[in-house]
Amino acid sequence: MKISVVIPTVNERRALEELIARLRLTAGRGDIEVIVADGGSTDGTIEVARRVCDKLVEVPARGRAVQMHQGALAATGELILFLHADTSLPGQWLGALLDAWARKPRPGATAYRLDFDSPKPVYRVIAGLGHWRSRKTGIPHGDQAIACRREDYFEVGGFPPVPIMEEYFLLPKLQGLGPVVVMEEAVKTSVRRYERNGPIFNALRNVAIMVLFKAGVPPTRLKEMYR
Repeated sequence: MKISVVIPTVNERRALEELIARLRLTAGRGDIEVIVADGGSTDGTIEVARRVCDKLVEVPARGRAVQMHQGALAATGELILFLHADTSLPGQWLGALLDAWARKPRPGATAYRLDFDSPKPVYRVIAGLGHWRSRKTGIPHGDQAIACRREDYFEVGGFPPVPIMEEYFLLPKLQGLGPVVVMEEAVKTSVRRYERNGPIFNALRNVAIMVLFKAGVPPTRLKEMYR
């Protein structure tokens, strides 16, 4: 099974080369293609991407959902895995992914368990709560490296051009095609966004955004809170 890994980027030069090198190393002989969907980087990310990825898609309109959708349009794999540039997959990511997609009934989507690249206890708590929430709701965070069949992605319409909460538009549709499977293998997501404003503030803000989204507040307004 060929896997297309779509990585949306904006000014990720420092992380990108190491991320893709590790991705290829841990994939071993697996059939993967790495697609970088860049949203107008100015720090040399594009030059790094041209050197290390299989396909570079330069997206005029910046936005993670738009970039991931354009990356999906360029994908040729049976599965598309959407990987944030600040998230590292587990060493056995490919085997776990293939095992999950060999299950019956076939998943509508898969994701990895959430974890962070910091040993601080507060991040273990946040990760544990995030893992519990994603299992209960069937809607993992984008940081958890969501994957789905390319055919299914386009059947349900893919990511819409929203500025935030894009997984809440896509995953409920994929749930109609099969269960969302959250694997036990964990990603390591950077805590850089949490450290900027503090982990507790960020965690509470994210919960507030989810509650407001469920209450009908449009993503364009929620984006201002996220900033």
